[in-house]
Amino acid sequence: MPSSYPSQTESSPDIIEHSLFSSSDKTISEEDIQRLLNGRIKIGDAVRIAIFNYSSHSQRSTYTNYYYYRTDEEYLKTQQSYIETLRNKLTESKKTQKIILMPSIMADKQSSITNLRETAVRLQADLLLLYNVKSDIYYKYKTFKADEAKAFATVECFLMDTRTGVIPFTTVTTRESFQKKTSEEISSDELRKNTEKDAVIKALEAIGLEIYEYLDKN
Repeated sequence: MPSSYPSQTESSPDIIEHSLFSSSDKTISEEDIQRLLNGRIKIGDAVRIAIFNYSSHSQRSTYTNYYYYRTDEEYLKTQQSYIETLRNKLTESKKTQKIILMPSIMADKQSSITNLRETAVRLQADLLLLYNVKSDIYYKYKTFKADEAKAFATVECFLMDTRTGVIPFTTVTTRESFQKKTSEEISSDELRKNTEKDAVIKALEAIGLEIYEYLDKN
């Protein structure tokens, strides 16, 4: 190879192995900025992933038109179904060694990204998956009858490498759901809730697939 051409080793980005973010100083030095922009992180062959539902911080559930207490059985079952959706998809990755659910009591409403990273480290997690769910019913559309419902859900998330503090993966996904009332035993409120839940599940499944593909490619 001619000497004027850079070798593969020389042109390959440096691997970031430790944090370049100082907890005592919010600014990043110019030197570290270059390292972060030009470097890359290496995902291990066996990773432990901590999952945290950021939207669970709110006193309102993901249903924007309905309120629940945190002890409400339906609310708890719904939140569990969301977690299981992500867990099932992530465990399909050959790199996933363990899934760790971060309890909400380990983070308060003022928790910063730095705090959440430190909490994930305490759980001995290699990666932190933080997601937020927003959903709503198209209740303003008069074209929908009483026995029909349409909902949308947007899930935003990021994946953080706890060793370095680098966030190598982010995504935002929106999905819709349309359902009709098929039984007289189901009330209009239940129809709306089921439709909204279905939209959230679809969005979480799409997010889980994106993360699964990212892990297996890196």
